[in-house]
Amino acid sequence: MEPLSTTESAVLRRVLEAQPTTPAKIAFAWRMSAGPALGRATTIEWRDGVVRVRADGEAWKREVRVARGMLLRRMQDLLGPEVVARIVIE
Repeated sequence: MEPLSTTESAVLRRVLEAQPTTPAKIAFAWRMSAGPALGRATTIEWRDGVVRVRADGEAWKREVRVARGMLLRRMQDLLGPEVVARIVIE
């Protein structure tokens, strides 16, 4: 038996694979990876495999720094490593 979160991620990944890679798709994957609070406290821009993150204040910027590795893994799980290679915090 698999945990629900594993099944949920696999289904979401399959749905996203079928969609073209657009800024909206990347933003959706960011919000899913970051969660509601961090998703609201940040804005992103994606280009050439790099997600640039701007946070609403230093406290949120610290949160992104601490979670950067986890956020990158989650985004790569959803979109693939070729779509998001790294996260840059601005």
